Amino acid sequence: MEINKKLSASSDRVKSVDIHPSEPWALAALYSGNVMIWDYESGSCVKSFELSDLPVRCAKFIARKQWFIAASDDMRIRVYNYNTMEKVKELEAHADYIRCIEVHPSLPYVLSCSDDMSIKLWDWNKDFDCTQYFEGHQHYVMQVKFNPKDSNTFASGSLDRTIKVWGLGSPVAHYTLEGHERGVNCIDYYPSGDKPYILSGADDKTVKIWDYQVSQTDVELVTFFCKSAIYSLFLMQNYS
Repeated sequence: MEINKKLSASSDRVKSVDIHPSEPWALAALYSGNVMIWDYESGSCVKSFELSDLPVRCAKFIARKQWFIAASDDMRIRVYNYNTMEKVKELEAHADYIRCIEVHPSLPYVLSCSDDMSIKLWDWNKDFDCTQYFEGHQHYVMQVKFNPKDSNTFASGSLDRTIKVWGLGSPVAHYTLEGHERGVNCIDYYPSGDKPYILSGADDKTVKIWDYQVSQTDVELVTFFCKSAIYSLFLMQNYS
């Protein structure tokens, strides 16, 4: 795999990146407290937003509304119209740092997860009211991810060393996947075909593949051992 384009900005760290589904744009959440939209074809910065004096850990496009949503270390979530650059909403979302936000593929929902060990569901058709609250993890919740094959379910990964699978409408997890020896930092679903797989990366320097449709005794399929802790993973479709 070759690097086709390198984009740079005056910031200590890039905390997250999201790709627009139709425009050639990359949305970057920065440690400086800014969010930037880059045109990855021209290599130029399209727009820049100053959100906070504290780091922005996660930002995601909501393309069907022409918005992006971002979470920063002041425990607040902010929503902007990326065309007009107007702020749509700002809310105090959690009692501790927000690690990740996830946009539902079709419904007006956003998930957020936090160091306060909770997961919340926000409905933008109800002025971003928190309509559901999920709890059960015993440490920081690092990532949440909707299931692309069944968007009424989602998974979460936590520093309590577990992955939990949840359903919208129930505050209790359907089941828990256990097998990592240290905290889970990142998760992803296998996005295509008929394979019911979840991938997880952890501080124990492993990536695990889980089959979430089999019995709990056979759920762990493969473990990959790496040289360092895994902080991010992403499954690519149709890459060869």
